[in-house]
Amino acid sequence: MSTKLDSVLNSTFRAMSRRRMLESLGALAATTACGSTSTPGDGGGTAGASPGAGGAGAGAPGNTAGAAPAAGAANAAGAANTAAGAPNSAAGAAQGGASAGASTGGAATGGSAAGGAAGGSSSAPLVPPSFDGVPQTCTATPTTCMASPTDGAGQGPFFIHELEKSDDISLIRQDIRGRYNMDAAPGIEMQLHVRLLTSTGTSCTQTPVSGVEVYIWHTDGQGFYSGFGMHGGADEQKPDAAYAGVPSSMNLENTDRFCRGVQTTDANGIVSFRSIFPGWYNGRVLHIHLVAFQKGSMSLGRKDYTKASSPQWLYTTQFYFDKDFVRSVHEQYDPYKSRTMLADYTKSINAGTISSTDLEGAGQNCLGSAARTESTSSGLIAKATLASDIVVAQMNVLLKS
Repeated sequence: MSTKLDSVLNSTFRAMSRRRMLESLGALAATTACGSTSTPGDGGGTAGASPGAGGAGAGAPGNTAGAAPAAGAANAAGAANTAAGAPNSAAGAAQGGASAGASTGGAATGGSAAGGAAGGSSSAPLVPPSFDGVPQTCTATPTTCMASPTDGAGQGPFFIHELEKSDDISLIRQDIRGRYNMDAAPGIEMQLHVRLLTSTGTSCTQTPVSGVEVYIWHTDGQGFYSGFGMHGGADEQKPDAAYAGVPSSMNLENTDRFCRGVQTTDANGIVSFRSIFPGWYNGRVLHIHLVAFQKGSMSLGRKDYTKASSPQWLYTTQFYFDKDFVRSVHEQYDPYKSRTMLADYTKSINAGTISSTDLEGAGQNCLGSAARTESTSSGLIAKATLASDIVVAQMNVLLKS
C-alpha cells in the first residue's frame, strides 16, 4: 500500500512540476516581450520567442527553462538565422530535441545526444524574422475575415501532450532537432515561426494572442514520427510504404521525441522552433501538425482534443508547403534525395495546382478547395525560404474571435 501511494504521489508531483514549468515559460515570454517597445518588423527588437527548457537527465522530467529574449524582429523577412556555432552537443541532450541553452546530466532514457543539422547553425534562441509579407489570413473577399481552417485529417494519431507521461523528457523546448536513424543524414535545419492572431472586426484587423501553448510535431528527414512503434518491431514505421494504420495512436512505445515540442506565444503572438525540414512519408502530402491550448491544459492520454474534451483547447490544424519549394529542398539534400525517386513521392508532391506565391499576391495563406493537394486539407501554406542551407518557415494562424 505504501509503495503504491508513493508511486501516485511521485507521479502527481512530477505532473505539477511540469505544469509549473509550462506556465513559467509562458509568463517569462510575455513579461520579457512586454518589456520591449518594438514590434515584429520594426528592426528595434533584438530577440524573439522564449527558448525551450534544457534536456532532462536520465529519467528526470524536470528541465530548466532558458531566458526569454525581448520581443521584436531583427532579421529581414525570410532571412535565415546563420549565427556561427556548432550544433548543440551538450551532454544530456535527449535525442530529438536539445534545449536552446546548455543542459546537464546524462541522456534521457531512450535518447542520445541530439544529432546536428546540416549547415552548422547556432543553438542560441531564435529571433523571429519580420512577418511582413507573410499572408495574414484566408479571405473570401478582401474585406471578409475568415479564421484559419482546420484540417480534414484532424489531430492525427501521433500527438503527445507534455503531461502525458510523467517519466518522459520535457517537450518544452525550442530546439527539437533529431532523427530516427542516427546513421542517416540529419536533414537540413528548419527555423519555424508561427504567429497566432485574433480578429477584432469584420475588416480583418488582427491582434496577436499571447500566453497560448502551441504544440508542433512533424516527421524527421526520413519521414519518421517520434515516439510510435518499436525500432525493429512488427509495428515499426515504414515511410516508403503507404500508411495503413500501423503503428496506431495506441503504439506510444519508444522514447524518441525528435521534431516535436511546445512553446508559449509571446506578446507578439509568436512561437519559434529550431527543427529539421520534414521528410515525406507515403500516403500524405508534406505537412506539419499544430495544436493550441490556453494555459492549464491537461493530458487526455490517447484521445483527440476538442473543446468538449479539453476546456483549454483552442485550435487544431495541419499546414503545408508550396510543392515547388518542397522539391527544391528534397532534391538537393540528403536524406531526402534518394526518396524523391519513388513514384508515390512524385504523385503526391505534384498534386497541388497553386503555388504559395500566387496566394501571397492575393493576400492569403490558404488554397481554395479545388486547389488543395488533399481534398479535405486545411489548404494552409507556410511562407518558406531557403538560404545558407537553412529553411526559414513562417505561418500566420487566425483564431476564431
